[in-house]
Amino acid sequence: MPRCSVHTDFFDDSCEACRQEYLEMKGVGKEEHIIEEGGEGKKYKEFTEERAKKLFEEVMLQYLKSGSTDLEAVEKAKAVVRKQCAIRGMPYWPWL
Repeated sequence: MPRCSVHTDFFDDSCEACRQEYLEMKGVGKEEHIIEEGGEGKKYKEFTEERAKKLFEEVMLQYLKSGSTDLEAVEKAKAVVRKQCAIRGMPYWPWL
């Protein structure tokens, strides 16, 4: 995964390297993340707890940068991770 060497503690929306790192982390634009299965719908790439925690952290930071309070950012980020679990039909982790 490409990493921005300037913004190591946060993503800067005006930095191309940060945007690419964020998109890579979320899996945007990667066809191997979604595999078509005939007419049965979609099968998503494995969503591990480690990936979920990374997604939670990055989404929470984005909400904080956009002006949300700490509590709002945490709840919104948890909702994003819960939605990813629901899409895959998997149970939530206890920290959600």
